[in-house]
Amino acid sequence: MTIKKFRGVDFVNRDKEINFFLNYFQNEPERVMWVYGPKSAGKTTLLEYIIENYLLKQPTIYNVKYINFRGLLVSSFETFVESFLEEKDKETQTELKYNLFGVFQLEAKTLKKIKENKKNLFHYLIEEFQKEKRKNIFIIDEIQTLQDIYLNGEKLLLNEFLNFCVRLTKELHISHVLFLTSNTIFLSEIYNNAKLKETSRFKFIGHLGFEDVKEWLLGKGLGLSEQDVELIYDYVGGSATRIKIILEEYQDYNSLKECLEQMVEVAKNEIIFTKNRDLTNEDYKLFLEVASQIVRNGFYVFDETDELKRKNLYKLILKFCEIEIFFFDPIKNMVTVNSQIYVKAFTQILAWER
Repeated sequence: MTIKKFRGVDFVNRDKEINFFLNYFQNEPERVMWVYGPKSAGKTTLLEYIIENYLLKQPTIYNVKYINFRGLLVSSFETFVESFLEEKDKETQTELKYNLFGVFQLEAKTLKKIKENKKNLFHYLIEEFQKEKRKNIFIIDEIQTLQDIYLNGEKLLLNEFLNFCVRLTKELHISHVLFLTSNTIFLSEIYNNAKLKETSRFKFIGHLGFEDVKEWLLGKGLGLSEQDVELIYDYVGGSATRIKIILEEYQDYNSLKECLEQMVEVAKNEIIFTKNRDLTNEDYKLFLEVASQIVRNGFYVFDETDELKRKNLYKLILKFCEIEIFFFDPIKNMVTVNSQIYVKAFTQILAWER
């Protein structure tokens, strides 16, 4: 197993995924790629690691454009355009030029026309991508941010942006396009849209396996025993983010088990708060049904035949996806959890209800 350092923290055993993407970038662009998985699985970190340690180190081969909408305030088409302009370029721009994507030189008068919807931004970008002789790679994180934003009061910006990306890949074959998301509601809408499904490919990025976690933690020299590692994995699974939190905090408790039980308590309170605020008695019964199957099997398969119950189940599952407790994989039609800690919480809640 390979353990590297990335931005000062451990980056654990993603060689298989790294090789997948590096091989993928060698092929001709055919479809947009949706990179999805549970929260804190490390999707963003993985792609940023690949960008910084492989792609940017080969500037004569790859032309990389990466936009992370997380943390950006995108509430209109104008702020969407602004998100492409690097802050340093805004501060040092001349009267005539803007730096778009950190590469494209965009005249101020052209930018003005784009903001006023007198010139099509996407047509302009296609022309710029076509000029590039290197392999184009366009990566977008948290694209669901563009939902509900309109162009000219009519067309949804997201639809236009997706059409632009399909044109880059399937029609013109001039750039790879990758979307990163943990928003399973949004991903489900994409997957069940016949047109988008036909032009898309899906790559699941999951949490670390037990052997990876064991080798990682035992090799850190923290004094953890194999039983400690088994206990950690039993409570939080292979979520590197949650494991790092435990490593930072467990010494503040009387024992590792006490720290983990406190995390379960927090998870239970999330569920109880949602029950008291949002769920009817019938909703709660459906939740217990789903939770019971997840505890027993590790997943819940959404295959209910009764129409009314199916609709109610779907609404319930989406509600728990919104608060990032459930993780719904539309490709497998399967519901799991965003963290193993919720399975522990479900187990305790189900015990109360017996």
